Amino acid sequence: MVDEFQPAADENDRASNAEYIHNQDSLERVRALAKPESHPDFDGRHCVECAEVIPGPRLALGKVRCVICQQRLEGSKR
Repeated sequence: MVDEFQPAADENDRASNAEYIHNQDSLERVRALAKPESHPDFDGRHCVECAEVIPGPRLALGKVRCVICQQRLEGSKR
């Protein structure tokens, strides 16, 4: 990898460096989204928003909201 603070030798090196930085940033964002969630009101089984039981597969992913509440939350961020 070319150091981003040093002038790249040519256009191909600059493009490769930009691609590398973009890929690393993307990986960091995806890893952050995949981390288990936490919430002070989470009891390990029920949605922190509506208190409905969260299905097992969602719990296995470390989620603290049911699908409907998560969709509502993501919709409000747009």
